[in-house]
Amino acid sequence: MKIKIEFTVDVDANIVEAYMEELNATDETKRQFVQSWIKAGGIGSLEESLANNGFGYNTVLEVR
Repeated sequence: MKIKIEFTVDVDANIVEAYMEELNATDETKRQFVQSWIKAGGIGSLEESLANNGFGYNTVLEVR
């Protein structure tokens, strides 16, 4: 099943920039950084919940 998820988040750009500097994350823009973290966190959270309840792992994949 494919589900398209679209939403907007409001983040403090200065805090994100400071965090990126702390991580030495220089290969992404702030926008890309936030998008990748939210995607990874959401997919990872769902996969972990499924796996912890006996439904397997690697069952959620991002498709473009």
